[in-house]
Amino acid sequence: MSERKTRPAKEEDLIVPNGSHAMRPNDGTPYILRAVLVDGIPAQAGIDSFGTYSERIRILLDQSHDELGLKFQTKRFMIRNEEPGICRWGGQGQSFTIEVFVDDD
Repeated sequence: MSERKTRPAKEEDLIVPNGSHAMRPNDGTPYILRAVLVDGIPAQAGIDSFGTYSERIRILLDQSHDELGLKFQTKRFMIRNEEPGICRWGGQGQSFTIEVFVDDD
């Protein structure tokens, strides 16, 4: 079994294709999140409003992360084009690495 290849994630890699906004709700189908690695931990991630008024990042981890736990969501995040794969979040300089699988492209 070969190991899957990854690359640093860009914000556009994580946009939820069936997302919804409070003013434009979806039909109730589950959100399509992308398979990723967060600090090396397998997870599902997406960027969307998730039925609210503002964009946020949502991460569901396969195992608990020391700082993020099993489920993480914040609207205070940024993945800069100059620094793909680094998600800065919160107001205290926190960050984590995030990679997408290239075989999903």
